Amino acid sequence: MPKLLHLADIHIGMENYGHPNPQTGLHTRLEDYLHRFDDVLDYALEREPVDLVLIAGDIYKNRTPNPTHQREFARRLNRVVRAGLPIFILTGNHDAPATSTRAHSVEIFDTLEIEGVTIASRMRFHLINTRAGSIQIIAVPWLNRQALLTKDEMIGLPMSALETEILSRVGSFIEGTVERLDPSIPTVLTFHGTIGGATYGAERSVMLGQDLVIPRSLLALPGIDYVALGHIHKHQAVGTQPPAVYPGSIERIDFGEEHEPKGFVIADVEKDNTSWHFVELDARPFVTVRVDVRQHGDPQERIRRAIATRNLEQAVVRVQIECLPAQRPAIDERAIHAQLEAAGVHVVAAVAIDVERTTRGRFAEVAEQVRDGLTPRRALELYLQTKNVPAERHEQLMRAADGLMRREA
Repeated sequence: MPKLLHLADIHIGMENYGHPNPQTGLHTRLEDYLHRFDDVLDYALEREPVDLVLIAGDIYKNRTPNPTHQREFARRLNRVVRAGLPIFILTGNHDAPATSTRAHSVEIFDTLEIEGVTIASRMRFHLINTRAGSIQIIAVPWLNRQALLTKDEMIGLPMSALETEILSRVGSFIEGTVERLDPSIPTVLTFHGTIGGATYGAERSVMLGQDLVIPRSLLALPGIDYVALGHIHKHQAVGTQPPAVYPGSIERIDFGEEHEPKGFVIADVEKDNTSWHFVELDARPFVTVRVDVRQHGDPQERIRRAIATRNLEQAVVRVQIECLPAQRPAIDERAIHAQLEAAGVHVVAAVAIDVERTTRGRFAEVAEQVRDGLTPRRALELYLQTKNVPAERHEQLMRAADGLMRREA
């Protein structure tokens, strides 16, 4: 039976919470993602050798990777090819172009016709030969609603009708393909998107209401032995017969993923008897130090002790402090930064000081401006500011709000 390496959401090019490395010229967070990718390949080529590598979407952080990002991925792709392993790459939403007439970010590898490399950017059936035998793959890449909107029969359809049509087409494709399967060969269905019942990681929560959700029953058909999923960054199994698994992303993106393990999946794909296990990676730690000094006489000493008790070596760290108005002048932010630097942190993401106020005091400005005709968008923006939301999270939430407002317009 073929042994499958299943990973997804590599996101080469993410450069938040880091800094340029003067020794390599690369951003330290780009290096994090590349090192995790290397760790995956080390495991699959040396520790538990596999027969096929399957990437279930999102190679890069966006649709237009720069030459450095393309070079670094190509180096690792070459390592797989040189090892004699077939590699199957499904396109995800970060890989797909905004319009169907433009090339996607990994199309070059398909154009070069590299032996052993299969790029799946359309719903299709593939038969892949491995050293442990053949494997059938049903590919369902990211479903681009915008591309469908340009088709004559779709023009003018409301969003609900468009989604119904997409689900109908996906269902017809999968059911028709399953009917033509060779029952003696194990079969994998791979899909980049959201499955009903999946638990969203924090980085996906802002996209709720925008994703097309596929029912689990559409994928759990007799004849399918394993469902290799991508798109949701939180590792989880959303089905058991057959196993339907999100490996999650290989690195943490932000503090919403602070407590989520990161890794990949090894699956032994066998007819009606697939087994799998999750392999955790040593991803960059994200650590939140929360300190409430309101009941302490010396706030600076309380903060110092709270930081000293945590292992912050090479972590991305944020410190969240709650204090009384009278305590605020006694808190020395420069001393906090100096202590964090001495502790060997990778990056200080934020030192946020929340000064206790009454409810009216905290939101008086917002309430007053609402009465004066403040827009909902501006009200949300002011609210996030009062909560000291980090800049990147603030931007994500505002983008999500803009999307919801456009849908309601």
